[in-house]
Amino acid sequence: MVKSVVAEVWRLFRGRFWRTLLIVGLMLVPLELALALLDPEFSDRSGGAWWLWVLVSSAVTLVAFPWIIGAVIHDVAQGDRKATSPYRHTSDRLPDLVLSALVTTVAILLGTIALIVPGLVLMARWALVVPLIVLQRMPWRAALSRSNELVKGRTGQVLAIFALLTLVGLVVVAVPLVIGYVVLGGVLGAWIATMAINTTFIAMYSFAPFVLYRRLTT
Repeated sequence: MVKSVVAEVWRLFRGRFWRTLLIVGLMLVPLELALALLDPEFSDRSGGAWWLWVLVSSAVTLVAFPWIIGAVIHDVAQGDRKATSPYRHTSDRLPDLVLSALVTTVAILLGTIALIVPGLVLMARWALVVPLIVLQRMPWRAALSRSNELVKGRTGQVLAIFALLTLVGLVVVAVPLVIGYVVLGGVLGAWIATMAINTTFIAMYSFAPFVLYRRLTT
């Protein structure tokens, strides 16, 4: 299963790259630019700017990212006509997406701090939460439970899939990172590099759960 899922995710990534970039960019372009401008490393402002950066960064992580991933999954599953449509169709799922992201992030972090392995197991077991919330419109608690049931017995395979996709993603973003941080530098360079990283990994981590969801529920 590992090889075929990774191959299908890569096919989706190549075939839907520009569409995904547009969907991701609608939300992340202004947010990432704001974060780059607020970043204390590039700002002469004092402590208040740092706290503002932390606040905006936390909001992006806990609200924007789950919504974007949900929108990308909805788009690839339903073939939305406009780039804004996935956000409109998933707006009512946002509370469940945010709550699931908060719960899973805290649980995985605590599990990783404890022994590493529990965190990895939880990450794999909850891999299908977003497709279940967006496509089956499950409440976040039910989605966590159902994802655990579907992945159980395949935990190692799911971890291998995400590990391989992470390696592929690192290769893909290598050039934008060099251009952003080495060639350009400054706010513009940081913004380009961050957008490349986020777009690539959002795509990988959206398509992988979608492919797994489709295989494990049919």
